[in-house]
Formats: sequence, structure tokens, C-alpha cells
Amino acid sequence: MEVYEKINLYLRDKKMSKKEFAQKLIQLDVKLKNTGNIPSENTIYAYLNGRIGIRVELIPYIAEVLNIPEQFLFDDSDRARKIFLTQIIKSMTTKEKEFLKSSICTVEESAQKKDRDRFYNIQDLLVYAPEMFLEKLESVLTGYKDLTLKFK
Repeated sequence: MEVYEKINLYLRDKKMSKKEFAQKLIQLDVKLKNTGNIPSENTIYAYLNGRIGIRVELIPYIAEVLNIPEQFLFDDSDRARKIFLTQIIKSMTTKEKEFLKSSICTVEESAQKKDRDRFYNIQDLLVYAPEMFLEKLESVLTGYKDLTLKFK
């Protein structure tokens, strides 16, 4: 698959029109090395239709507009993605590791956090409960605990 075809696939995936893409690319103020000019909207359409070969200096900007790594414009197969990730992991900064850790949150971890937040919220509200309610709550919770331990 040609690069311009990949770009068009990403445009469809992101529900971005060619016009919107061209405008965003122009806004980045990309100057072509051979002319020193910003490519026109018509030139960008020609790139997207495969009538003109895409200039290599545009690749980083195209990837930026599409919000993808440049590599994905050439090969986004599982094999290529794995190689790409391996290279990133080898040279990852501490800041990038922290970002990755914070971005990867399993559904289970998310549910545990939600449960923890709920527990702390209830704990904070208990100071407003009357003593009679607290005694009954303690009794009910002890019953649930005993029942749970019985079936484990």
C-alpha cells in the first residue's frame, strides 16, 4: 500500500476530510525545501490522490496532523508495531515511563480505584451518622463478613 493510501485510510478512521487535513497541514507552516513555499491546498490534494509523490520533509507534519507516529505511514503491521515499541522501550526516559504507567490502567485497576474512592467517601460521611445507625451498620457488615468467610 502506498503512503498516500495509508494517509487516506487514517483520514477515514479519524473522520477527517481532505480539506480539513489540508488546512491543518498548511497551518503548520511547512515549507518545502525545493521551493521554500508552503504547499497549496491543491498540491496537498494531489498528494492525497497519488498524482504527486509526497515530499519526505512533509512526513513528520502529516503524522502530526494525523496524531500518529511517522512509522505508521509506512508499515503499521503487528510486526512493525512490535519493533517500533521495542525501540521506544529501549530508549524511554523516566518521564515517558511514568506517562506509560499512568496511561495503562486495566479495567480491574479502574474498578479497584472506584471501590477505594467509594470506601473513602463513605468513611468521610460516617462522622455525620447517628450512633444508633453506626451500631446497626457495624452489625450488618459483621454479618456480611461472616457469611463471606463461611463460603470461601
